[in-house]
Amino acid sequence: MDLSYFMRERTALIRLFLGKGRLPFEEMQRDIEDEVPPWEPPPFNPDRDDPEPPFVAEFMQAEHVKELVGLFSVSLLADTLKAYFEELEDDLGIKFESDKARKAHFKQGWVEAYRQILEHVMGDAYATCTVRFDLIEQVVLARNDFAHNTDFVIFQAKHNKQTLAKHPNPFFVGPDHRFQAEDEPFDLENTPPWWGGPKIVVSDEKLLAAIDEVEKLADWVQSNEAVMWEWQRRAAAKPANIDPRPRPS
Repeated sequence: MDLSYFMRERTALIRLFLGKGRLPFEEMQRDIEDEVPPWEPPPFNPDRDDPEPPFVAEFMQAEHVKELVGLFSVSLLADTLKAYFEELEDDLGIKFESDKARKAHFKQGWVEAYRQILEHVMGDAYATCTVRFDLIEQVVLARNDFAHNTDFVIFQAKHNKQTLAKHPNPFFVGPDHRFQAEDEPFDLENTPPWWGGPKIVVSDEKLLAAIDEVEKLADWVQSNEAVMWEWQRRAAAKPANIDPRPRPS
């Protein structure tokens, strides 16, 4: 089965959701700024009215929903990637010596686990792979940090310390939410004690770059289909014997 075709079917929907999902809320913000009905401010009464501009709360709600569109988009991409890897594993007939061996292999995170499976299966052909697995892993970590957000006050999510330990210069972060310069890694030891990590910011530009990388992975795997099936023929019913090992530096 050509999994790259179905990958692009799904990523096309994510692109559409990302591209159109924010538009109503951007229009709402423009209407508030331009005082378009029903966002016409009432006459100002200095004795009674708050000096703050009208509809600030509604404007900020629209801003938060725009952020949620990005966060849900990255979650859809992470789920798509996991479904792709699981389908690929099933197609190849990957087998481990035991459930314990499988669990140990995936303990390092499933993106790295599947990367090692691909390296094992592809053999010498793996040298042609230019996919940024570090970026792909950050798609999954951003999704996890969003899904497990414990801040009841707001839907915004932050990169946790485990994420920053793996990726000290995270991909999904905005320039307004850094203590360091753009290319500097976060210094976890010297950050303020009240700081909970940089906010996850999923811009159109960064999510589209991540989608491109996921599509590149599926295309590269498909282009090496003959290598995979030759491995499958040789492996037959033998266990894959893929040993977990440290992440390459």
